Amino acid sequence: MYLVLDYGGVIVEHCDEREQAHVLDVDPETDPYPGWLAYFAFRDGFVQNTADYVDLLSTLTEASHEACHEYLEKTWLDPEFPEEHVGILRELATDHTLVLFSNMARPWIETVLSEHGVLDCFHDLVVSSDLRRPKPHPKGYYECLPEDDERVAFVSDEYNEDLMMGETFDMTSVWIENDEETPYREPDVRVSTFSDLPDVLSGNGHTPFR
Repeated sequence: MYLVLDYGGVIVEHCDEREQAHVLDVDPETDPYPGWLAYFAFRDGFVQNTADYVDLLSTLTEASHEACHEYLEKTWLDPEFPEEHVGILRELATDHTLVLFSNMARPWIETVLSEHGVLDCFHDLVVSSDLRRPKPHPKGYYECLPEDDERVAFVSDEYNEDLMMGETFDMTSVWIENDEETPYREPDVRVSTFSDLPDVLSGNGHTPFR
């Protein structure tokens, strides 16, 4: 099976950028928050690399480049990455073709996955910084599809923003339950945590895949 995995909220958990606002010496309640503006610019392809992101963040905040690099290290490059997720990814990669699909910057994802030794688990990384289109734009979903008729399941903690569009591409939606979201309609499959996914795929007492 082709298994499309969301990054943030499934594999890793990022902190709220504003928790690190002191590194930039900015007010975390600033609206719009400058860290978000710089992130969105990279996520959506308006800046093309980390150096340009740092330049933009420095311009927006008047922080030094050194402070901006420290901020980056403490936010996007140091997410919570549960150790059990490493084993799960390696297990899944032995039986399935894994594709990572994310609204994120490629070099940051590659850095984090490499540091945890799981970059080679993925057949492909489909990321918005390359596509210049964030989810739920259909371009990324199309890029995730296999060339043949192999079944595809998409795993995310966001049904309304991620999975519902995937269903239009005949992806089985696997929603990791999120207390902050009420799905517009019922996902194909619900799981409590990412750790439950191997059992779901094997059909051990869970809803079978179509």
